[in-house]
Amino acid sequence: MAGLVRRARQVENSRLVRFLGVAGWSAYGLVHLVIAGLALQIALGDRAEHAAPQGAIGKLAAQPLGTVVLVVLAVGLFGFALSQFCLALIGFGWVREQAVRATRQLGAAGRGVVAVSIGALAVKQLMGSPAGSGNSRQQGLTATLLTLPAGGLLVGLVAAVVLVVAVATVRRGVLRSFEEDMDMRSFPGGVRRWVRRLGVVGWIAKGLAYLSIAGLFAAAALSVDARKSGGLDQALHFLVGYPFGQVALLAIAAGFAAFAVFCVAAASAHRR
Repeated sequence: MAGLVRRARQVENSRLVRFLGVAGWSAYGLVHLVIAGLALQIALGDRAEHAAPQGAIGKLAAQPLGTVVLVVLAVGLFGFALSQFCLALIGFGWVREQAVRATRQLGAAGRGVVAVSIGALAVKQLMGSPAGSGNSRQQGLTATLLTLPAGGLLVGLVAAVVLVVAVATVRRGVLRSFEEDMDMRSFPGGVRRWVRRLGVVGWIAKGLAYLSIAGLFAAAALSVDARKSGGLDQALHFLVGYPFGQVALLAIAAGFAAFAVFCVAAASAHRR
């Protein structure tokens, strides 16, 4: 274990990994920006769009120079994942409380897993296979869990885990704790205020999106119906059908756009 930590420190401190971390945060932001645009189209009545990483990858692939964009995106995301896994293993030394540090490390590991999965979608698209539907995979997983003993309880546990992630994400925005992992002094005063505002709005919007996904899993657990579960895409389509759902979806789209700009603007300020 000591050797693994030592190796992780060497990798994490390398200039290449630091560069990939900056590029990765930018790539991470680009994906969220495309998802924001897709969510906006759903809010405005286009039910055919898929506001999820799969839909974002497909949309980017259809653009001029889409292949080049996907190659850059995949490299950036895999580099981002590497930097996040290093952080998860040996990072956040500036956080004094051990429990808080462990939470941050888990969050970094989660971002690394998400980055790898989105990067894999980009590679799959480059190889000629559509990225597919995140909803079908979520529903397949839910259906598998429901066939197990106490399957409804297991799906309910998934809902609870996603709910915890949602609350933690909203809390990160409300308390502006994301600033602790950044060198905010690297920004001029006016820019710093805007980065802070974008971070607050963006993290809260992501938390609300996770909250809607937790609601889908809870509905599937209570009804023992896998078709009621799903990912971000199904959650947003479900949300828009409710009173004031369109307003809520517009707010989430704006929040994702804010988070995207935050990722790009703050890429170089993140501590590593």
